[in-house]
Amino acid sequence: MKRHIVLAVALVIALGLAVLVARETEKNQSQSTGSMNEGTQSVVSSESCVADECLAAEGLDFPAGTLTPAVQDALRLALEDEYRAAATYAAVLEKFGMRRPFSMIIRAEEQHISRLKALYDKYGITVPENSYLGSVVAPVSFSAACQTGVAAEIANVALYEKQLIPVATEYPDIVRVFENLRDASELRHLPAFQRCQ
Repeated sequence: MKRHIVLAVALVIALGLAVLVARETEKNQSQSTGSMNEGTQSVVSSESCVADECLAAEGLDFPAGTLTPAVQDALRLALEDEYRAAATYAAVLEKFGMRRPFSMIIRAEEQHISRLKALYDKYGITVPENSYLGSVVAPVSFSAACQTGVAAEIANVALYEKQLIPVATEYPDIVRVFENLRDASELRHLPAFQRCQ
C-alpha cells in the first residue's frame, strides 16, 4: 500500500513537472516570436537564426506601409555597410583561419543583415544583391585586419548616428533596428577589435 502511495505521488510530481516544462517552452517560443514581430528589437538572442525564413512574422499585412525614397536609401546604405563588413571579416577568416574576434563578429554581421532584410520584407521592398561577396581582399597581417575592424566599426557607428537614424525618425521600427545595430557595433564589436592583435 505504501509503495502505491509513493508511486502515485511520484506520478503527480512528474506530471506537474511536465506541465511546467511545456508551459515554459511555450512561453519562450511566444517571446521569441514576439521579439521578431516587434521590429527585431534585440540584436542577438539565445536562439538566433540568420535564415530568412526564421524572420517571417505571421498575422501581419505586408507591405506594412510605404517608405520615402530617403528611408529606402538609408536601408540600402545600412545593408551595404553590413554586407561589406561581413565580406571583409569572411576574407580575414579565410586568410588567417577561425580566429577571434572575427569568428564571433561575422555571426553578428549575418544577424545584422537578417534584421535589415526583415525590414525590406516588411515594407515590400526588393533586397539588393550583395556585391561584396568574394570581392574583398584581406589585409596583409592579422594586426592590420584588427585595425581594419576598428576603422569599420567606427565608420559604422558614425553612419547610423549621423546619416541613417536621423532620416528614419518617422519609422520607429526602423529607428529601433538602426539603434540596435549601432549599439552592437559601438559597445561590442569595436572593443573586441581594439583588444585584438
